[in-house]
Amino acid sequence: MSKLLLLSALLGLTLSPAALAQTTAPAMPNTAAQTTPALTPQAALTRLATATRVDASWFVPAFATALPQVTGGFQGFTSQFGALQGVDDLGGNQYRLRYAGGTVTVETQLNAAGQFTGLFLKGQQAAQSAPSPPAPSTSSMPSAANVTTPQAALTRLFSATTLSPDWFSADFLKQVPPAQLSPILAAASSGLGTFQSVEVGPQGTFTARFAQGTLPVKLASVDAQGRFTGLLLGAGVPTQKPNLAEAVAAFGKLAGTSSVVVVENGKVTGSLSPQSKLAVGSAFKLGILAELLAQMKTGQHQWSEITTLQAGDKALPSGFLQTWPDSAPLTLQTLATLMISQSDNTATNVLLRLVGRDGVGQRLGLGAVPSTRDLFALKNPANKALLDAYLKGNDTQKRTVLEQAAAAPLPPVGLFAGDAVVSPQLEWFVPVTTLCGLMNEVAALPLMQVNPGVADPSLFKTVSFKGGSEGGVLNLTTQVTTNDGRTVCLSATSNDSRAIDQTQFAGAYSRLLQAVR
Repeated sequence: MSKLLLLSALLGLTLSPAALAQTTAPAMPNTAAQTTPALTPQAALTRLATATRVDASWFVPAFATALPQVTGGFQGFTSQFGALQGVDDLGGNQYRLRYAGGTVTVETQLNAAGQFTGLFLKGQQAAQSAPSPPAPSTSSMPSAANVTTPQAALTRLFSATTLSPDWFSADFLKQVPPAQLSPILAAASSGLGTFQSVEVGPQGTFTARFAQGTLPVKLASVDAQGRFTGLLLGAGVPTQKPNLAEAVAAFGKLAGTSSVVVVENGKVTGSLSPQSKLAVGSAFKLGILAELLAQMKTGQHQWSEITTLQAGDKALPSGFLQTWPDSAPLTLQTLATLMISQSDNTATNVLLRLVGRDGVGQRLGLGAVPSTRDLFALKNPANKALLDAYLKGNDTQKRTVLEQAAAAPLPPVGLFAGDAVVSPQLEWFVPVTTLCGLMNEVAALPLMQVNPGVADPSLFKTVSFKGGSEGGVLNLTTQVTTNDGRTVCLSATSNDSRAIDQTQFAGAYSRLLQAVR
């Protein structure tokens, strides 16, 4: 995934931009399963600010793709201000990190497991005034000597026809190779025209203005040499709405196989191979939520109902419930919120066990429905015989294999590192039309609006989202209510034998959202 233009999604992706930009986890209803945080915010911030290596387990999954920015940002603070001296509690979830040569103020929250659920840069200040800048350069682009602020660094970045690796810190470049920088920037500003200026916004944000639109910059941190240590770009906003047909057709130019549907007030207004049954990753969880909601309407369940976590429910991340003790009590509201907003794979399995696979399978059009644990177990090379039997079997035989897979060992997490494509024949194959139908059933639930995905919530009245990804698989499904009252669902899937270019896919999806707003 791009470290400059960040997604989030699920089963390895959690779609909501994160880093030192604001990320908020779902409100957790009170249950007996909640415990005292493993760390105080001050202790967690101290650990983060002094670490030589950031551990992904310190964060909820929404931060997974943004850890390089978090690492680069805090290393940039150390480079700029020296060693950390202490962390002060300012109240209201705000904390001041005191370095030898300056301070950094952040707003942060932790969940019951002591993981960061929110981390928002509020400001930074040197202990003494910076030296006077040299005489202005005659060039319209800031000279290297003048690039000492994020605004100047951004101006140089967007003005340039050729990017220089010297504009990025060494730690940044370890995460984003120089060869990827130009394509990422080009995708982020695609269709916006000629760069014009950078404006400073509230709370450390910026807006890059182009002739035909704007590009929000949610994080830009630089070191004393003016090199980027962190950079988080939002989705470009063109001045004029893109043409819907052209936005849909753009998916056909992506690598691999794509499927798209746009449904406005119940009518298909744009599509590309909409009935194709492609792998959709965690987007299949819409089927579980829709079945749960249907059973609630018949009185079988209610949101406040408490169920317990079982050992057989536990899967690999995304999510964190796999680290919780067996028999921990959890409300259905908590489980559903985690399943959708965080794509918690263990919460998913608890709910699938509760509502039953038959009803979920009917909603998804699948004869056999693997749990997330089943999926990981069958992809384990140690369980190849089970995988072969599953792939060769009919629906009845597949269900028998899934019963055996429930006791099979899980693979190491490293098997899926680097967006590796592992056993692509094993997945949840669901048409985008089905996903939009399921989304329409559940979109009104508040939990569907915790994580807006790629969409900018400020452009719509409501945004409901679920996505899914693993190596070679990416789906984004969003239902919005436009400002003029239209209900629009947009679902797009891409499958490839190689890792998906998520930057290109996200750019195409952003233009699709712009076309319907």
